[in-house]
Amino acid sequence: MKRILMLLRYILPSMLITIDDLFQKDLVRWKQMYRLDCSDRSAMAQLLWRYKEFRNLVIYRNRKHAIRRRLFQFFYPPMESLYIDAFEIGGGLYIQHGFATMIAAKSIGENCWVNQQVTIGYNGQGDPPVIGDNVMITCGAKVLGPIHVGNHVTIGANAVVIRDVPDNCVVGGVPAKILKSNIQC
Repeated sequence: MKRILMLLRYILPSMLITIDDLFQKDLVRWKQMYRLDCSDRSAMAQLLWRYKEFRNLVIYRNRKHAIRRRLFQFFYPPMESLYIDAFEIGGGLYIQHGFATMIAAKSIGENCWVNQQVTIGYNGQGDPPVIGDNVMITCGAKVLGPIHVGNHVTIGANAVVIRDVPDNCVVGGVPAKILKSNIQC
């Protein structure tokens, strides 16, 4: 019985998950972050088994396939306090410790890193934020309203970002201010 469960854990994801270019980039990024030197299929099985944040991302990526998504959620329950409701997310999204995190952006570029207790979303009425490529949003940060966060930006812990952020900088504070600019990434 134990072998059957192990075999299902290895085979089931490939039957229930649509692997497109975006998901492939996610998988590559997660493999890099956890130093998994194995096949994509084996890495996917390990990530799904260990990290509920990865499960939430898989569910988001397969949001258009309702039946497969529900079957997947039955076998791999998601993290209940991590919400991903963005219009568009580029490949390579990495969510570290996704507890109490809300991701509701108009768009997020490639290789975004999100920590725990982050809120990306609306500030009253209007649109949610647009976030560029290679952005790191650290624990407790809030990115709110119809703003644009540039490429290669780091948002410090507990920062409240309510104004546009240019490329290549580090922001922090309440409200967030530029702490370093023109950083080389």
